[in-house]
Order: sequence, then structure tokens, then C-alpha cells
Amino acid sequence: MGTDSTQPLPLAGHRVFRTSDPEAARAEASRYLFPHRLRRNEGEFDAVLHSAAVGAVRVSVLAYGAGVEMAAEAHDGYLVAHPLSGRAVFHFGPDEVAVAPGTAAVASPGAELRIDWEPGCAMTVVGVEQAALDAEFESWTAEAPDPPLRFARGVDAWERPAAGWLAAVDGVIEDLDSPAPLLRHPAALAAAERGLLTGLLLALPHNHSERLWDGGSPPGPDWMHRAADLLERLPHRNWTVAELARHANTSTRALHAGFRKRLGTTPMEYLRGVRLQRAKDRLRAADPGEGATVTAIAIQLGFTNLGRFAADYRRRFGEPPSTTLQRRADR
Repeated sequence: MGTDSTQPLPLAGHRVFRTSDPEAARAEASRYLFPHRLRRNEGEFDAVLHSAAVGAVRVSVLAYGAGVEMAAEAHDGYLVAHPLSGRAVFHFGPDEVAVAPGTAAVASPGAELRIDWEPGCAMTVVGVEQAALDAEFESWTAEAPDPPLRFARGVDAWERPAAGWLAAVDGVIEDLDSPAPLLRHPAALAAAERGLLTGLLLALPHNHSERLWDGGSPPGPDWMHRAADLLERLPHRNWTVAELARHANTSTRALHAGFRKRLGTTPMEYLRGVRLQRAKDRLRAADPGEGATVTAIAIQLGFTNLGRFAADYRRRFGEPPSTTLQRRADR
């Protein structure tokens, strides 16, 4: 599969370059990803880079028609690379991680890195600034990560919790690809950035994972009542983890630990469940003859991705939301 695949690459509206010149590709990709050397191995060279910044997180799609080798003696920031097609091998000094669709490689700052791309490999590459991730970690623990954060170098992209974080990345890409992206609004962009940073710390294993998940005392019943009540009373609000923690008078770390221990879920998954149940209740009570629509009800409850809303609704209730609404009309 080359870069001329019948399936268009994501982030098509955020193209940085498409070129058959290896040096031009190296120079531009070095600016957007990390400084590196590039060597063409085999095949017709045809490179494409799409890239968009979400605050301190950069989401990119990079594809080569030819087999190439990217090499860097050191790099800044964190990288999570997930192939959309084809295969590649990441070399971390003497260690290597082979990736294909369904697997991901994670590079932490400072390490020597070499990537061997097979011809036709296309990858989603998420770059995260080290300072931003350290600050997010510190907001949970009140301490900088010491020693520095180091992630496991290979993860199963189809197993949770990593799959949940990669799905969030896909959601950001889907929004950026839409005709009217929600992320054009600064508040939505800031919330997405924070969500990706928090999710990365929780979803992908690293040397401080246990500290984030298991450290500290879980909040008591009064705290849980406050947090849950906020989500129940204001499900339409665009909550962030940090905002909910402030209103419940706790820390973001305690927020996640408490929901996980006492409710077996995360705050945002709990909120999604509340919204879905409210949607079902409103759809059952609504009258399509009076102009009620699935879209209007979903938006009123804070759903911004209607396709994902419909899929989640059907998964939970066994029918599409339109069927629930139509049942009232058929009475």
C-alpha cells in the first residue's frame, strides 16, 4: 500500500507537504516531528505529512511510499506511533519494537531512536511536549516526576486502557477533519489537550503508573456525592477532569482514584453514562410530530460527535436512538 491508496489519509485539511524529494521531506518532517536523518532504502519515494497542533500535543499522519530509515541521536518530547497500514520497526538502542495496525510504539525523550519503515507504511504519530506532560503529572501528585517519565516501548493498541486513549486521538482527528470542527474554539481545544495529556498518563504504562492509580487515599462518600451530583445535575456541561475536581474540592488524582475504586469507572465514562440515560428518557418522552429530533436532544445533553453518540446508544440500549424516538410516534 503506497501513499496513493484509495483510502485518503486522515487530517487531509492539514497537509504540510507531499513530495518526491527525500531531503525536502526530511527537513519538513524534522520541524514537525523531531530532527532526524533520512535514508531511502527501496521503492518509489513519495512522502506525505499531515499535522495539527492541539496545544502541547501534535497529532500527525506520516506516510512513505518507499522504504526509509529515520534516525535521531536524541529527541525531545514523547512520541506514540500507531500504524494505519504497513509495518515499521522502532530501534531504541539495542532494543526493537515491531509495529503494525493494532500495535503502537512509544518513545520517551532523550533516547537514541531509529525507525525502519517498510514501503507503503502510514502512521499516526502523536507528539507530546515533555514540559506539558510533566506539569500534568505534577498537578496530580504535587511533585515533578522523579525519575523522569519513561513509557513502555510497545503497547497493544486494541487492548484497554491504551485502546481508549487511541480512540480519543481518533476522535480529535475526526473532529479536525470535519467541515466545522469543535476544536476551532479555544475552550474545546484546551479541553482536548488536557484530556489527551491525562489519558496518556493513565492509559499507557510507565514507570510512575502505579503511583498515579494506587497512591493516596480514595475520597470518602461525601466527596463522591458531590462529584456524582454535579454530573447528574449538569450533564450537558463540558466538564473537564480538573474543573470537576475543583468543584468537588479534591484533586484530579483523587478524582480518578475514587471513581475507579468506588464506581469501577472514570469520571468521564460516568458522565457519558448519565448523558446516555438522559437521552433515552428524553427520546421516550419526546414527540417527533412536534419537531423533536435525535440531533437536537443529543446536542442539548452535550454530545458533540453524533455518530459516536448513536453507536454508544445502540451498544448500551440495543437499538438506535431514532428507533426510541419513533416508538413514541407509533403509539
